[in-house]
Amino acid sequence: MSLGGTYEPIDSVRGITNKSSGKMGLALAKEAYIRGADLTLVVAKVSVEIPSVFDVIHVETGNEMNNVILNLIPDFDIFISTAAVSDFEFKKKNDKKIDSNSSLSLDLKPATKIIRQVKKINPNIFLVGFKAEFNISKEEIICCARKQIEHAGTDIVVANDISKNECQFGSDNNEVLIVDDEVLTVPLASKREIAKVIFDVISKKLSSHVY
Repeated sequence: MSLGGTYEPIDSVRGITNKSSGKMGLALAKEAYIRGADLTLVVAKVSVEIPSVFDVIHVETGNEMNNVILNLIPDFDIFISTAAVSDFEFKKKNDKKIDSNSSLSLDLKPATKIIRQVKKINPNIFLVGFKAEFNISKEEIICCARKQIEHAGTDIVVANDISKNECQFGSDNNEVLIVDDEVLTVPLASKREIAKVIFDVISKKLSSHVY
């Protein structure tokens, strides 16, 4: 399971990241632990304390997370991708601190999509993706989730609109859609309750072998 927000350095002291807290990932990890899963967490920047009971690999950049996950994927049955991985990385990274008196133009390139590589390495893994969108319609969110299923082979996608009240990055609650061939709407609830629903869906699909 991956969680947290990756960090892409501009120079030796500055960088770009996002507001992901890791709360949803940690809620899922706790639920997986309660259900007896043997799990490893690949953790980027988070604002939550990760209990010592978990096997944790810390990473910083999207590239580091990519390398760790691709090495782990062959040995696991389920991968849950809750991390907010940067969509862009810098073409050139400066090893020194850039002079603040200088003008600065940032040259970015699209980052590697980790989730699109998972099924290529382990076609039998059950792949759970997350899709955070901002202020778009329910139909558009479902469309975005199904594009991820098409491009990455994701078995289910947990999608949400982070513009809604109590559903922003860092909130304790969320309101999500669990998307595959069907759409399950999970109304506003704690992330702990949402984690239970997600694992109920995973368990049902694994037991019925319909994925």
